[in-house]
Parts: sequence; C-alpha cells; structure tokens
Amino acid sequence: MSVHGEKAEEILCPSARCEKDAILLGVLDATGRLGYIRPALRIDDDFVAGASGGRTPEERFRFAQPCVEGGCRNWTGERCAVIDDALESGAGTDSLPACSIRRTCRWFAQAGLSACAVCPLIVRNVRTADPSTA
Repeated sequence: MSVHGEKAEEILCPSARCEKDAILLGVLDATGRLGYIRPALRIDDDFVAGASGGRTPEERFRFAQPCVEGGCRNWTGERCAVIDDALESGAGTDSLPACSIRRTCRWFAQAGLSACAVCPLIVRNVRTADPSTA
C-alpha cells in the first residue's frame, strides 16, 4: 500500500506512546494545545526515563511512531478513527502547524489539511489506552 508515495510501514501515527526511537512531535502547553518541534527529534531511553516522572508523558508531549493499522484499537479496518472523531467535533485552528512529519502522517494522508487544523488540539488518552496497541 502506498500513501503519498510512501510505503505503508513508513506512515506515522501522530499519537503514539513515549517509547525509545519515537519521534517527539511537540509539547502540550497549559491550554492543552500542541507546540510543534522542528526538526523531528527521536527520543532515547534517557528521555523516556526523565519524562516518565509525574504525569504521564503523553499528557505533556506528543509522539509519532509507525502506524500499526489493524494492530491499533483505533483502526476501523481502513482508516484511523482518532482523526475522524476529531474532525466531527468541529474544532480546529486557522493556521497550519509547522509539523515535522506531515508528508508521512497517517492523519494527513487520510484527511489532508483538515487533519492538520485539529491536530494541535488532540491529546492522547493514556488512561483508557490498551497497552498492547499503538
């Protein structure tokens, strides 16, 4: 499968867990809005250990890792439900975020610039996430 000329294994989920080799997309500010980091940064074991103190890292940062499609509880069989649900909310921003993964992002591949408008407002819900899925 190819999306925007990329192989499926290269498509990234922009709402992944804090794990070694994940890409740090950004930092969530006090309002819950994502501030993007450019260029893309891969995190290491030291970052994971440091970020694990206090609130869960996913409540303070956003990470990206390869999309696992059917291995994720948010996969509908052909799409990511996270971005579909976010788009249904009607929320969004007027400006295009300076994202480091746009060309390989699952949400962008699925919904284009509309996904980019809601992306800064999405926070991973780690309390209900199944640890065996992305």
